[in-house]
Amino acid sequence: MPRPNRRAERRLAILEAARDVAVREGAEGTTLRAVATATGMEPSAVLYYFDGLGDLVRELVYSASDRFIETIHSAVAGAADPVGRLVAAIEAGSTGGLAGDESRILYEFWSLGLRDPLLNDADHALDRRQVAIYREILDDGVATGAFRPRLDVGGVAWALVALEDGLVMDILAGTKSRDEVTALIRSVASSMLDADLG
Repeated sequence: MPRPNRRAERRLAILEAARDVAVREGAEGTTLRAVATATGMEPSAVLYYFDGLGDLVRELVYSASDRFIETIHSAVAGAADPVGRLVAAIEAGSTGGLAGDESRILYEFWSLGLRDPLLNDADHALDRRQVAIYREILDDGVATGAFRPRLDVGGVAWALVALEDGLVMDILAGTKSRDEVTALIRSVASSMLDADLG
């Protein structure tokens, strides 16, 4: 039986503690000391596992991105046709990251990407992954005649991701409900694709 990798286990425990701190305290309160306190360690001990707070935050963002994309993939996989898959992608893309706080983490640290090229890369990588999901659904819908796009399919995919990015902030801020946001995105998608998305 293989021995457990204690270093990997400890890194995961620190990341989980950092996630809790980030959700509770936001980006500003996610300090090395706060994370260390949450793990019952000294800040210097955390640095044995991560090359500083920036490294820890980047891991946190990538981990949240992976969970978010998996949520969208799971939702899309349960739908039978392009219309159903698109509706599922919109629903998961705009609300699927809320229950596990992935959206909160991604938005909390988004502005740091303006100064941190690696965090900026993480954000762009997430966008490209979402666009790829939409692009596959849209291409399938065009091929089957379910969608008749009024714009380039790639442009529609990017526009939907941009809509989600902007409107999820309204859900997090409490200025729009989940239903309002998903209905608005479905309405815009319906118009761009000349399709009834309900």
